[in-house]
Amino acid sequence: MEISLILEEITRQNKFWAREKQRDFFGNNTFKRELYPRLVALLTDRLIISIVGLRRVGKTVLLKQLIGHLIDNDKVEPRNILFLSFDEAMLSSAVKLDDYLRIYLSHFQARRTGRLYIFLDEIQYAPEWQHILKRFYDTEPNIKFIISGSSSLFLKKKATESLVGRIYEFNLPVLSFVEYLELAQVFSANLSIFKSLLCDIKAGSKDWLKLDVARKIFLSEHSLWLAGQFDEYLLRGQFPEVVGEKDIVKIERYLRESVYKKTIEFDIPRLFGADKVGDLKFIFQVLVNETGNQFEVGNLAQEAQIDQKTLTRYLSFFEESLLARILYNYSRSLRKTHRQPKKIYISSTNFYPLDLATPLETRGAILGHLAETHACNLLRARFDNLSFYRVRKQEVDFIGADNWLDRSSYRLIEVKYRSDVSRQRFVFLENTAKRFGVGRLPVVLTKYEFGVSEKLALVPLFMIK
Repeated sequence: MEISLILEEITRQNKFWAREKQRDFFGNNTFKRELYPRLVALLTDRLIISIVGLRRVGKTVLLKQLIGHLIDNDKVEPRNILFLSFDEAMLSSAVKLDDYLRIYLSHFQARRTGRLYIFLDEIQYAPEWQHILKRFYDTEPNIKFIISGSSSLFLKKKATESLVGRIYEFNLPVLSFVEYLELAQVFSANLSIFKSLLCDIKAGSKDWLKLDVARKIFLSEHSLWLAGQFDEYLLRGQFPEVVGEKDIVKIERYLRESVYKKTIEFDIPRLFGADKVGDLKFIFQVLVNETGNQFEVGNLAQEAQIDQKTLTRYLSFFEESLLARILYNYSRSLRKTHRQPKKIYISSTNFYPLDLATPLETRGAILGHLAETHACNLLRARFDNLSFYRVRKQEVDFIGADNWLDRSSYRLIEVKYRSDVSRQRFVFLENTAKRFGVGRLPVVLTKYEFGVSEKLALVPLFMIK
């Protein structure tokens, strides 16, 4: 490969080197994700920063905002910053990351005495990236690497193998409800108050009671409106580029073409070598329709007309590509847990197509499943271990734990996304907490009701941070 072609590709992707072209590179996106300030604080640190997330959640925009911060706030010379997207690279995969880095360092007159910042987007498509980064990290202490990717396997596993002790790992999820409200600009006058009243799912009842009166006053005025906005968020508000879009057909096409279809038809075959795209698409659609439900591998394999071993591989592909999550029935033995019945949860409730013509009764039931799915995604990010607990026909939706061996530290959580939850009794939830010796109050995540008693806490799902 001629050096001139690599130079041309580097120049094409780094338009911000020229002041007059910075507007084209950075765009007009001023909205910043909640993760942004944490990353800014680490730009002066030596360790590599890794950001993993679904397609279209804003990883590339986040990288460009960090570049903008370095230029505008830290006064870094633009040519001391390199940006490469391996999802958009025009050259063949025969050009290795090593080639790009060597040519950048030798041809663009970067000040080798100062710190260089190298941003590598969708790095899982760069062969042997982890070994190349390790070599440069160990031999070039003036280089700060910031990398991103859409596959947890190809980043986390390979980073663990080669970059242990050299890397910070972050997950960039879909938009939170607070981020949705901020981006939609529909609650600006009350957003700061709302954020101060959010509930930490790990907090004790005493912490929640500190703001009990303030929360009740706030919710008495805003709960019904917030619940309506939260429904919209569950259906079509978790990806930045569709917030504010009213055309449901456009939204569904965007999510299908830009997120999960591209992941299934392009990423999974390229990264994992799976060539039966039709089977992958069919299975994923089943998972979308069955989100929050228990499933049997044998039954699903039979329906898809593939063997169980192949289906198990496909399910792992969906998990590693961040499209879905599998949850297992609780057992004190982690080894036994993986042999228990399983539930599937899609990683974004926006994947579920809901027609506006859907009857209200059916719509309510679907929203209940989506609320449980969203709760699962929130809780997976907060607890080291998450499972459900089912005994015959009775069930606790979630058991969250950081220390699996310490039952007293568990948090038992039920999702009841409906009206009049306060009139219901939660005998199995309360009895399970008592039998396990759980020290934390059981929590029921509701549509809009709030209240803390001696036996359990009712908290609107939209108030969980």
